[in-house]
Amino acid sequence: MNTVRTLAAALALASALAVPNAAAARTKLVTLPGRATLVVNLQHPNQSLIYEERDITLQRGTNHIDFSWQGVSIDKDSIRLELLSHPGDGPEASKIINVAFPPNEPALTWQIFSPEARTERIRVSYLLSGIGRQFSYELTVDTAERTARFQQYFQLSNSSGENFDRAAFRIAQTDDLVRTVQSGETRRFLAFEKADMPVRKLYITRPDPYANRGEEGEIISMVYELRNDEAHGLGAFKLDAGKTRVFGATPDGDTIFLGENWLPQTATAEEAQLPLGTVKDVVLKRRTMDDRRENERFNIHRRLVAYDRVVHVRYEIENFKDAESVVRVIESLPAEAEIGEVSTGGVTTKRKSAEEMHLDITLPPRPADATQDVPVREVNVVYRVRNVLN
Repeated sequence: MNTVRTLAAALALASALAVPNAAAARTKLVTLPGRATLVVNLQHPNQSLIYEERDITLQRGTNHIDFSWQGVSIDKDSIRLELLSHPGDGPEASKIINVAFPPNEPALTWQIFSPEARTERIRVSYLLSGIGRQFSYELTVDTAERTARFQQYFQLSNSSGENFDRAAFRIAQTDDLVRTVQSGETRRFLAFEKADMPVRKLYITRPDPYANRGEEGEIISMVYELRNDEAHGLGAFKLDAGKTRVFGATPDGDTIFLGENWLPQTATAEEAQLPLGTVKDVVLKRRTMDDRRENERFNIHRRLVAYDRVVHVRYEIENFKDAESVVRVIESLPAEAEIGEVSTGGVTTKRKSAEEMHLDITLPPRPADATQDVPVREVNVVYRVRNVLN
């Protein structure tokens, strides 16, 4: 190992504070026993908080404990020492009476007073750089594409100079993961898994209201949608961003690779979407049937100053798939727009934001008889924008 960090105790046999006429002395350095506990807290994105506990032997009087490091990215201002076995301010407590930083050295020294010779459990904590972490996911969708096995993986890269032997790696997504990760090593762990998680398959399009694609139809993406909440077996923590590989289950029990995309960071109770490319067997054409002014208002000079705008949009949709499909149309609307009418059933509307409306349109499968034409589903939407200034 080309980098070494040591924690050692210098034990004084006598202390002027504890024994009259005796001078405090530092007789030798004694390497501390192995860590009783080692925790690596990875919940901060840039630095890792390390806790390590050890049992040390204290002499009666003043004891010196040295903490030194070489080739390890420790924030020296973050180093803390806690006395666990005999804390407090009473006469029986061990006490930290001084902390010193030797000049130009990666080290510090604590002076600890003990009223008697005994063993003390101590906890040393510090911030450590050089531990990289990232998340990735695997989603395996069942044959009906209604549920999936959701797996979250955690990858840790250790370039800190510190070796972690059976350390408890702490992340929000799971109980502590006890693993050994040496300096210079990268390891990947399964952090969380949920079987039979509900998913929803959608076909999503975002028409440009100022670009008429005509008979060519809109660009439609195939998307798997999941929701980070308790009803979907999630919701205990946010989902960190990460690359996601999507697999599909076949009727004979095998799996096939469907594609991959980047899962955005998803807060609890929010939706996450995984687009996996565009499709041609669902066709949607958007047509503006009417765009007129109503309720025009004029000033005293008979100049138009404001009006209401009424827009009628028609969607013509064909489903060439053998299964029922849901098409989501994401319309960009003025913030003042009001949805006045949706002329057909089987459509749900949701105002996702001030300037975005979602229409989910359910389409039946194509006819089983191949000689029949695929029906065209028409959906008419009318919205009104009030008080448009001229």
